[in-house]
Amino acid sequence: MPIEFHVKKINLKNSILITGFHGLGATGYITVKHIITSLNPELIGYIFTDLMPPFVCMDESKISLPFEIYKYNEYVFVLTNVPPHSRERNSFSRALAEWAIKEKFKGAYLIGGLDNRLKTSENDKIRCVITSSFKDIDKIGIPILEKGLFVVGPLAIMLSYFEINNFPAIALLPYANPARPDPMAAAIAIEFLNKITGLAIDTSQLISDAHKIEEEIQELIKQRQERIRTDHKMLYL
Repeated sequence: MPIEFHVKKINLKNSILITGFHGLGATGYITVKHIITSLNPELIGYIFTDLMPPFVCMDESKISLPFEIYKYNEYVFVLTNVPPHSRERNSFSRALAEWAIKEKFKGAYLIGGLDNRLKTSENDKIRCVITSSFKDIDKIGIPILEKGLFVVGPLAIMLSYFEINNFPAIALLPYANPARPDPMAAAIAIEFLNKITGLAIDTSQLISDAHKIEEEIQELIKQRQERIRTDHKMLYL
């Protein structure tokens, strides 16, 4: 069975697709989830697949499904509450790109993460990858991903399909911690997304979450060091 899009019958021509996945730092997922929470867009549909995880949950007064589609003004957000199954990850990504082209979207903004060990300085925040038909990159002020570095996973499939079909798309890739969820990377993605779109999505909660995670990590490191010192002393008692 193909990937199924169950969407309200509304005109999506000239919309802009915004989506991300559970890659490095879960940056794409955290970013899109935060945007949806902030903007409270209209839920307009779902994506159904053969290998979709067999569970749902309640989100306030509605059922939350694994793959949901929202609309806010000209922006259409695809929220992947869980990653697509590994066996249909490629087909899911391609189907999503095909759907955007079929519905005559005018562009796509994809959110991912880039390993923060590749940062060149403390002020180095983000890179991007663009398709050939994406214009005005100079006005955005985001450096292009260096030659020799690769985008992998669902974003790579979507960028490939968009490039082949001459469709304007950009992937925003803030540096992210590969070992844990990284809300600070999501905050950086939204900072640049705000510049591109003119939206004004607040990131203070993400920044607060990032500081809280960092404090918890530092506390765990401190406790571990104290245990090591205590064990070391006991060796000489």
